[in-house]
Amino acid sequence: MAAADAVRALTELEPSLKWPNDLLLQNRKLAGLLVETIARPGQPPLALLGLGLNLHQQTADFPVELKKSAISLRQAAGRIVPRTQILAAFLESLLSRLTQPIPEAMEDWRNICFHLGRSTRVRLGTEEIIGTAETLDDSGHLHLRLPDGSLRVLTSGETDFPA
Repeated sequence: MAAADAVRALTELEPSLKWPNDLLLQNRKLAGLLVETIARPGQPPLALLGLGLNLHQQTADFPVELKKSAISLRQAAGRIVPRTQILAAFLESLLSRLTQPIPEAMEDWRNICFHLGRSTRVRLGTEEIIGTAETLDDSGHLHLRLPDGSLRVLTSGETDFPA
């Protein structure tokens, strides 16, 4: 959410989120987020946050296989957004979001999640599941309604790009 907030604040563009961890603009991947947790005996766990943001690329800068599915902030906004500005906006939003109650943060995520209400394909290793994405719960799990009417709650997986 903090990355989406930063993009919105600096460009007035409206990003969406692709479950579980990508930021989209114009139905193309703008950023990916990874969080790694590290357990520590007798201490709270650590969380390492990694954010890859396509900032200044032009179409020719992307590999052939990504030209249709990736986008940079420069392409979407039509101008260069300095790294220092996007980093400052991201950190400011992250600080604010860290104190936000989880139900409120999850509601914000649901409001900009691309998949909700749409047919969604999720890959779990070699298994592929297709259904309608109904909601994200407060733990970030995707609730997928399968064609037979049953509900599958997914904690992880890889979803297709909307484009």
